Amino acid sequence: MRPLEFFSLSTLAGGLTPLALIAASAGSAHSQDITFSLDWKGPTVGQTSTGTLVPITEGDLLNPGSGAPTVGPQPRPSVRYTGAVLGLPMYATCAGHTGGTPCGLEVDALSEGTDEKFKPSPSLPGRLWFSVDKFAVGVPGTPGFPQVATEAQGADASADLFTDGNLPPGPVPPIPRVNVAAIDGDGVPSVVTGFVYPGLGLQEPNPPTPGPLSAGDNIDGLDIDSSPSFPVGGIYFSLDGALPDPLAAVPGSNSAQANGGTLRPGDVLRTALPGATPTRYAQAGQLGLDVFGPGTDDLDALILVENGDGVFQPSTANYDWLPAGNPRDMLMFSVRRGSAVIGQPDGLFGLPIEPGDILVPPRPGSPFPCIWIAAEALGLATLRAGTAPLEGDDVDALDFAKRPYYDCNHNGIEDSIDIAVGSSMDANGNGVPDECENDKMEFCFCIHEYAPCGNGDPYPGADGGCRNSTGLGGTMGPTGSTSVALDDLQLNLGRLPANKPSIVIMSPNVDTPTIFGDGALCLSAPIYRYFGLSANGSGQVTFGPGLIGWANTHFPPLGNIAPGSTMHFQGWYRDPPGPCGTFKNLTNAVRINFLP
Repeated sequence: MRPLEFFSLSTLAGGLTPLALIAASAGSAHSQDITFSLDWKGPTVGQTSTGTLVPITEGDLLNPGSGAPTVGPQPRPSVRYTGAVLGLPMYATCAGHTGGTPCGLEVDALSEGTDEKFKPSPSLPGRLWFSVDKFAVGVPGTPGFPQVATEAQGADASADLFTDGNLPPGPVPPIPRVNVAAIDGDGVPSVVTGFVYPGLGLQEPNPPTPGPLSAGDNIDGLDIDSSPSFPVGGIYFSLDGALPDPLAAVPGSNSAQANGGTLRPGDVLRTALPGATPTRYAQAGQLGLDVFGPGTDDLDALILVENGDGVFQPSTANYDWLPAGNPRDMLMFSVRRGSAVIGQPDGLFGLPIEPGDILVPPRPGSPFPCIWIAAEALGLATLRAGTAPLEGDDVDALDFAKRPYYDCNHNGIEDSIDIAVGSSMDANGNGVPDECENDKMEFCFCIHEYAPCGNGDPYPGADGGCRNSTGLGGTMGPTGSTSVALDDLQLNLGRLPANKPSIVIMSPNVDTPTIFGDGALCLSAPIYRYFGLSANGSGQVTFGPGLIGWANTHFPPLGNIAPGSTMHFQGWYRDPPGPCGTFKNLTNAVRINFLP
């Protein structure tokens, strides 16, 4: 992940050139790669992939066929890396086999080893992503938005990706919380709930019927924010075992043993280079698995931050993956339904382990894994809570990423969550926050997770920048039109310290909020600054009209405003007694789509 980027007060206050000390934007969040694998029972296995025209297998790593998840019918996924690239010897035999016929090739957990780290008090929030299998029922949360519980009603859950409902830092006990569906299997409205959100090109629905053949697809491995090329550190994954699933009534595909006689389904493997033979990175025993014998547990989902030496150093204490110098590897996982470790007491809370729990390696004194995030905190049903009718919900894929995948209002929060909690409206039900479809949009409101020194506001509810010496966050709001010809746009700044200097900065680019001074910056390079004005005694100041003409005569071509262009504005102001001691702060930001 990218480090925080800063620019200096002297750079911001002087000159009319772009603020060049900010690195170029990594692009909007939806340009990130999303990589996933599929369960061997689904109908997409054996179908021709988009682009590469090779048959899809359960050993392949896939991308959305349209490049990124999109609302509406989608093409089939494209193959990013075949099982041959992962070095799986069974690929040559299995390529072209149809779904529902086990072929010893299933990749059922995935990571590039560069996921986001969990922190006890994160300065930037992370987002947990997961999938469930077709038998998951979920626990009903806040009504009115898609979640495991609603999508399970229409048998649409197993091809979807869900995200957490703002979890606290771990370890998280089994306190009921919610989840939100953010990426759909097929991108088409559910026939039961009517919810619509961007899709992956998979087949739905997938009714919870036993047997080897599923009517729909099931996501089985996941990595969000994937590297654009084969990752330098290699690809980490796990292979399916042969354990019987009490609900599916069929055993697993036995992929681990089929691809190497000594491999176990509880192991984490690593392919260092394309086509190289996989090696064992983490043994099942190091994770608290296979206590009851080799192959008795099946690792089913994976989050991993490898410390760079390529050798697994298991975590033995909470957050021992954070210290500089010689940190432990942060490895989190879930286990498949049917694993022997399910029902055993975890090493932290002493609770019976469920297939929906996110686990970490054992702590001293226990042979079993520890619960890092209890399934109940993901809005999942469990036997221990009495919410699962037969077996606990099974987490099939995991990832932990800093950047949201779809974030059109640039607040660092997934759009689906904004809609779910009421921070954004979606009156037309198209899965896009309504403010993102307007010519004027206010964004970059300072929430606690992004505030540099605890000077943010709760989410949802923040309505300005980070709090300043007045006890409130500075605001920016647009008035006038967005017409280039009229040039009557005004940017009104308020809740600033009285009689202090301020300027407006502008950029065609935005990014996830970044700490700057006492505030959060959402603009990214190139950034241009307007003239300075001082706030009045009430902490208010207005820039404009004439902002368009000024930009077109003072800024380079990238800073010129023309009909059809989009620019983003944010206010900077002096605040010597501010809460964080940096003497400067920022308002929220405004996006303007300019018209003729």
